[in-house]
Amino acid sequence: MHLDVLFLPCELPARPRPERAAIVIDVIRASTTIVTAFQNGCRSILPVADPAEAKAAKVAEPAAILAGERGGKRIPGFDLGNSPREFTREAVAGRDVILCTSNGTKTLRAVGSGTAVAIGALMNRGAVADWLVARGEDCLIVCSGYEGIFSLEDAVCAGGIVERAVGRGGPLTLGDGARACRLLWREYAADLPRLLHEAGWGRRILAIGLGRDLDICAQLDVADVVPVMAGERIMADEPRAEA
Repeated sequence: MHLDVLFLPCELPARPRPERAAIVIDVIRASTTIVTAFQNGCRSILPVADPAEAKAAKVAEPAAILAGERGGKRIPGFDLGNSPREFTREAVAGRDVILCTSNGTKTLRAVGSGTAVAIGALMNRGAVADWLVARGEDCLIVCSGYEGIFSLEDAVCAGGIVERAVGRGGPLTLGDGARACRLLWREYAADLPRLLHEAGWGRRILAIGLGRDLDICAQLDVADVVPVMAGERIMADEPRAEA
């Protein structure tokens, strides 16, 4: 089993694609929000690339929740933004969501050619690592970054997934990106809240008054749910029995 990490989705076109699975990461905040939504009983999420596509999808699905952000702030006229604090059980349980974000949903659309695509965050780091090990297939972890710029928190999260996967044992070969992220994980794992507050996009979130979101994004291994792409939608993966 081969495991590697891309620091940005723009690397995808240059990448040979033998991988059978992929994990998309956008710690601040799309992947954290998606995990939170399913933890609170969301039925499905439709990731879209831009507000116009989101509004068109809403016309086709008037009962769906319209959620999204640009520059970290809720898009005017949308029901929710991209804050995990908004995706409560009262708001999303049993509901379908249309989600448009600056980076994470675009990355999901870009990756879409894998046979299995999961969403990873710090809060479900262990669960998503166990998911990829259970599959036993080559896997590519793709960090979303921010508008084409490297995001340290995404790489650290990727390293945490790699560390957990290696710890599960079994035949596993790491690419250079996975090795680099594993080193970053070992550097920052002891103080994830500080990492998120000091990271570039984290500072932006603080500046617009959404610092409490970072406290949620920094939580490690608090969720067992693994959201996965099912066609064009995200659904919660069915738990696999232990071998």
